[in-house]
Amino acid sequence: MASDYPSKSIEVIVPFSAGGGNDTFVRALQPLLEEQLGETLVIRNIAGGGGAVGLSRGVASAADGYTMMAASTGMLSLEAMGNVPFTHEDFDFIAKVVEEPYLLAVSSEGPYQDVDSLIEAASAGSVRVGVSGIGSSAHITANAIANITDSNFNLIPYPGGSEAISAVMGGHVEAVVLGGAELRSGLKAGRLNALATSYAERSDNLPDVPTFQESGYDLTISVWRGLVGPKGLPEDVKEQWVAAIQQIVEDGSYEETANNLGTELAPLYGDELDVFIDESAAIMLEAAGDLAN
Repeated sequence: MASDYPSKSIEVIVPFSAGGGNDTFVRALQPLLEEQLGETLVIRNIAGGGGAVGLSRGVASAADGYTMMAASTGMLSLEAMGNVPFTHEDFDFIAKVVEEPYLLAVSSEGPYQDVDSLIEAASAGSVRVGVSGIGSSAHITANAIANITDSNFNLIPYPGGSEAISAVMGGHVEAVVLGGAELRSGLKAGRLNALATSYAERSDNLPDVPTFQESGYDLTISVWRGLVGPKGLPEDVKEQWVAAIQQIVEDGSYEETANNLGTELAPLYGDELDVFIDESAAIMLEAAGDLAN
């Protein structure tokens, strides 16, 4: 059925606004994938609902390999919140490519320059914390941080990470919780300070940022990013995508870019990937807690 695949350009839906973590991930992969697949990838940003609008559009598309999606922890958080008509079982997972920690970050000009001072302020009164989208993985993670630290976070969702970053830089919120890649440029420019990372151990990309565990808070969670299609992709289509990504990983053409974006290569495919997704969905369901419908 798809032996001549691909024979035309392929649309890749990014379910968030331009400039966010999913967007930069896919656009950095785009030329490498085009070289491997031999066709043009058309990146389409469809933001809204913490990723729900774009993913709903993608999952309803024909399962022919000509509409694919950027996937991340966010799709599992939407499922955990119970406010979307799809689950992770409605997608064919191609690959997990990278991981990164969530970061609690503040403006370098703000009053809070370590996690304890922010938590102390948020215990005494409300602190505004920006996140990317209602029910997004960042929203759920920020809620989990508030619960674990017994803090009063006034969580303020924005359409995407770039808007949340603008808000904290402009003083409209005191802090943000986002993936490390989205915060990378602000951290490098010295306009943002990361107070804590959600990895179990310090990230190689952020060796000076303490973990929540180090600070005495039992929180370990990560952001993953990859590619999916709607359920029912032909096997040879899946095989071509997996082979393309495996080749990109093996030849090292993406590794430096991934590190520069604040992410780390952590590829998974096939059965191992399916098990990882099932386990991650369960973790997100628990983290959603009182936010879930």
